[in-house]
Amino acid sequence: MSSLLEDKVYAVLSETTKRGVYPLHGYKYGLYRLPVELTSKEEVSSVVSALSSMFKVDTYADRIYVTYKWKEQDVTSTKPEEWKEAELEVTVEIVTGDVIDIIYQIKPLDYFPDAYWVKNYRIKADNYAKMVIDTILRNTIIGDKLVKYWINKYKMDESTARKRLEGLTPLARVVMVQQAVAQQQVQQVPQAQQQQQQVQQSKQQTQQVPQAQAKVTSTATATTTTATTAKPTTAAHTGKGIDPNFRNNRQVVGEHAGHAVWGPVNPPQLLGIHGTYVAVDFDICVADGACIEACPVNVYEWFETPGHPASEKKADPAREADCIFCLACETVCPPMAIKITKRG
Repeated sequence: MSSLLEDKVYAVLSETTKRGVYPLHGYKYGLYRLPVELTSKEEVSSVVSALSSMFKVDTYADRIYVTYKWKEQDVTSTKPEEWKEAELEVTVEIVTGDVIDIIYQIKPLDYFPDAYWVKNYRIKADNYAKMVIDTILRNTIIGDKLVKYWINKYKMDESTARKRLEGLTPLARVVMVQQAVAQQQVQQVPQAQQQQQQVQQSKQQTQQVPQAQAKVTSTATATTTTATTAKPTTAAHTGKGIDPNFRNNRQVVGEHAGHAVWGPVNPPQLLGIHGTYVAVDFDICVADGACIEACPVNVYEWFETPGHPASEKKADPAREADCIFCLACETVCPPMAIKITKRG
């Protein structure tokens, strides 16, 4: 939706009213109209249920209010007692009916009296509002209805319509309904390629194992093969912290939350390195949260990794593109699991 400019109805700084919405003077007011309906209680309930795990969701009459909250910190002072923290929020409003209006208003910074020191507030709030809109479309029945609308109007197949939706919602976050789904977010190397690699590695292993040891049970063979496929194709980094040359020593084996995943990956024990310019070695991350607190632009968010020996959640560079390369996160990380590299 952040890219869906052709269907954008209104975005101004004004006192304009639209369908009973009265933004105050000085509020940034954005309205997107979708040519699909949302009228039944069951459909409204499904939207609320899908979004409640990530956002604060309220309903009133024909409206659904989706609120995203974030924290800003100022730790520039050398005296910890002078550090500042403020919580801000932006709300996206879904107006249901025969057509759907998705509205967001960015309140003036004065609305948050403790946040007078926050820089680039409007830019951040606008970005978060668009993230909420994109997430709504990618994770609710509203996106499904929009896909069906495109299929009927433009005579495109479902795969093409889905790709169009993904292209128009680049800021979307995937809402996890079940823990098992979260572990499947990392897309592995295509199955045919994996099978080919396993066959080749199995042949090499057979040649190396003495003939006397070849008579092992099928279960032991399967276990050995699985362990072999989890190893990197080059020598592993043996130093402390993340491998600074991981892009030369590893290969991209998948994608998660819009960033690359560098292998080897074999959940839940091996999770690889997430990100390229903001790279986090999930296998040594201990979930202390120092990077999340230090980052001034909220690049990181928690990602659950149950069963991993180092920690059961990781600091995921979900908004890698927002990094300003201040190196704060890399500096404060106790296990040195982060590597920041400027683009170009």
